[in-house]
Amino acid sequence: MTSDMYIPAADSRRPGSANYDVVVVGGRVAGAATALLLARCGHRVLVVDRENAGSDTVSTHTILRLGVLQLKRWGLLDRIVEVGTPPIRRVTLGFGSELVPIDLSDDYGVDALYAPRRTTLDAIVVEAAIEAGAEFLHRTRMVDLLADKQGRARGVLIDNSQGKNEIKARFVVGADGVWSRIASLVGAVTYHNHPVTNSVYYAYYRGVPTDGVYFQFTTGATAGLIPTNDDKTCVYVGWPQREIQGFRTDPEAAFTEQLRRSHPNLASSVGAGERVSSFRGTPGLPGFLRQAGGPGWVLVGDAGYTKDPVSAHGISDALRDAEFCARALDEVLSDQASEEAAIARYQQVRDRLSVPILDQSAQLASYRWDEAGASALMRNIGQSIKDECDEMTSLPSWSAVGNYLTMAS
Repeated sequence: MTSDMYIPAADSRRPGSANYDVVVVGGRVAGAATALLLARCGHRVLVVDRENAGSDTVSTHTILRLGVLQLKRWGLLDRIVEVGTPPIRRVTLGFGSELVPIDLSDDYGVDALYAPRRTTLDAIVVEAAIEAGAEFLHRTRMVDLLADKQGRARGVLIDNSQGKNEIKARFVVGADGVWSRIASLVGAVTYHNHPVTNSVYYAYYRGVPTDGVYFQFTTGATAGLIPTNDDKTCVYVGWPQREIQGFRTDPEAAFTEQLRRSHPNLASSVGAGERVSSFRGTPGLPGFLRQAGGPGWVLVGDAGYTKDPVSAHGISDALRDAEFCARALDEVLSDQASEEAAIARYQQVRDRLSVPILDQSAQLASYRWDEAGASALMRNIGQSIKDECDEMTSLPSWSAVGNYLTMAS
């Protein structure tokens, strides 16, 4: 799409021409999913995003069982499959020289994982949100937060090719990532912190043989293979941040050496393929929880909760928290609950489910483990994912999910 604007065909209203129930800043997975669910409940939602529609972003790719469950409950999983995203029915965990293949069961009605490119996943969620009635403005910068005299958020000031415009809304949702501008403007308190310890980089390859997804943990190194769209494999490596200088000096040599260090089979498998992209990644991300909301605002996705990517759990948590956030806002907008109580419940359940994986990810990212320790941490993460799935499947019926869950079952 080259236009700044996504608007449902049946709706000719100019964005900003009237007040919205919710304006979402950030149109990636967390923001678009929150908009989707709120629009399905009949609320008027506008999403603003500074990037082009359908642009790529740095990602962990893999959608774990929790995330696949969410996409299925919302009626979106079939779309992921229909665009050729390969199903992943085997996960191989490597701990030093030991390889542990795990064939997926069909727990929670999910018998495969998926790792779509973000250009695919994000577009599908945005498309579904538009179908539900949400409006989108891409290539649009959020300039400032609008607030009343009591300090309550009342909307945002935006700037795009049409100029600056005030968007009034009952709620502002910050879905604008780790370095959230919304979080900064509202003074959201950050807590439960973990320092930056892990650098992760990846590239896409063709011709790399894979049998599902492969995560390798070797003392001082992590690496893996993730099959994705267009017959490509995402190959990643991770190492302690203090060792990142070698990658900056000679990325190709450092990447290859880290694969060899992780497991010789990884280096030989990747060597049989052809790299078809540049390297992307992060020199390190902090881990934290932020205050989930306040007067007229809430945070979702990485804006409110970020962990090291080593657990490959970021997309799944974004989809999880989009529903908890949207349920809370729907309760307030439909006069079923007070704002303070609904946001408090959202934060409580988010934190209760997030802290175990946040801490376990930080331990993996520290590289202060041997192979047996990494194995124990991965088992703990697996249990945490099961706990999250239990939580999602026990939620009460809700109009934004119910009809689609019936269709998907």
